[in-house]
Amino acid sequence: MTVSREILMHPDFMTNLADELCAMLEAVIDAEFDKGDDTDFDFIDECADAINAIRSGDNAQILPLVSRKDFLKKVGIKTESKLKILVAACAAIAILFTAGTRIEVEENVSIVQALSGIVSDFFTNTKQVEEITTQPVATTTEKESSLINISVETTPDFKTEYYVGEKFSDNGLKVFGEYDNGEKRLILINDYTVEVSDSFGTEPKYETVKITVGDFTQTLEVRIIETVETKKLTSIYVVFPDDFDFTANNLNNIDLPEMQVYAVYSNGDERELSADEFTVEAEIEKKLFEKNAFMTVSYEGCSCSFIIYEK
Repeated sequence: MTVSREILMHPDFMTNLADELCAMLEAVIDAEFDKGDDTDFDFIDECADAINAIRSGDNAQILPLVSRKDFLKKVGIKTESKLKILVAACAAIAILFTAGTRIEVEENVSIVQALSGIVSDFFTNTKQVEEITTQPVATTTEKESSLINISVETTPDFKTEYYVGEKFSDNGLKVFGEYDNGEKRLILINDYTVEVSDSFGTEPKYETVKITVGDFTQTLEVRIIETVETKKLTSIYVVFPDDFDFTANNLNNIDLPEMQVYAVYSNGDERELSADEFTVEAEIEKKLFEKNAFMTVSYEGCSCSFIIYEK
């Protein structure tokens, strides 16, 4: 049986072959993401490039990829692997398409298996194909699918909490395109944008991460938290004994030896201040039948107040 370009380029053959190969490469990508800190993102990009090339019908791009021993080893392709047969088939289609060749296949051997053997020979420079002159064959192309939405998934590498001063990292993001033909495809890193505010990480709060592909956008939230080194003073307060009487015989000479002053920080810590760390100011107020002092305790821009009455 002669396998011609017409057979190999038939829409049914190409669609089934492409679907199976893309599904396997997507499984390889998922397995690589599951490796955590050992994830090889360059390898993931190569697999995604291959998927996009197959989906777009540019099978010629697959040939240099599958000819690399390091790529085949990374994918885990073995001699009898179904994945190797499918990859080799795509490469053989590229050879036939670009060189204009034909091959003879025994009746009891599948086309895909035969193509696998031919490509194996091609890689070892023992390719046996007969070149012939053929006329261009008109092929029909299916309508290109349109993007209708995007979705975002994260791996354990994606950071959801940052300390003040840390820069945002988009490691661990997986962006998928959803298309009007029902397909869901991984979108390459270069084909989407990730945006955060210019003030990202400058203060404790929740920050929005914006992922955009064309006219479609998804958002995620990450949290900015304080470290011990960046904790900030938020308030102070004073404590008196339970039996303390807020009155004084002489408001001009108020003594508060039993007063305790505490500083409160943004991470929840509290610290008692020594007497030389804070200041106390008194403002005397005179009214018709009473006299009192408005007391203000201050420390590093924070203050609290209370009133002492004259006996």
